[in-house]
Amino acid sequence: MFQKKINILFTLFFLCILIFSCVDDDVCDKVTTPRLTIELDSLGSKYKKNRLYVDRKNPDGTIQSEGVFQKKDSIQLPLNSLSDETIFYLYDTLHTPDSCKNIITIKYLTEQHFVSKACGFKVIFNNVTYEATALTNIKTITGKSNHIYNESSTNLHIAY
Repeated sequence: MFQKKINILFTLFFLCILIFSCVDDDVCDKVTTPRLTIELDSLGSKYKKNRLYVDRKNPDGTIQSEGVFQKKDSIQLPLNSLSDETIFYLYDTLHTPDSCKNIITIKYLTEQHFVSKACGFKVIFNNVTYEATALTNIKTITGKSNHIYNESSTNLHIAY
């Protein structure tokens, strides 16, 4: 009987230590490195693309799909924080030949900022430039900012 009470007390004590040992610094509840925010429009008004496929070219030359965006007037895409440029391919249909894809190159300098123990470092993108390597159905691209430090503002404007 006495042994049973000691086991229960030990278990409760261990559970209390386990539950209360985590502090706020141990949990990262926010995305730290910002993504590129692209606004889409047509003739000066917001434009929702029916379907937009986006691929990213990795530094090793492989192509990685960033997804299919449907009925969006803006999209957010991750930049490669281990490189000084990211190349995106934008196109309307799945089987679009490479010669018909819009190619946009984003060049930048990276800077790391310490956020917290839990989140670690976040990458800030400075001196950002946007270059249209090949445009098929995009009329213009316009850079809205030359640095990316959060996701609250538009960085690139694309007109169809």
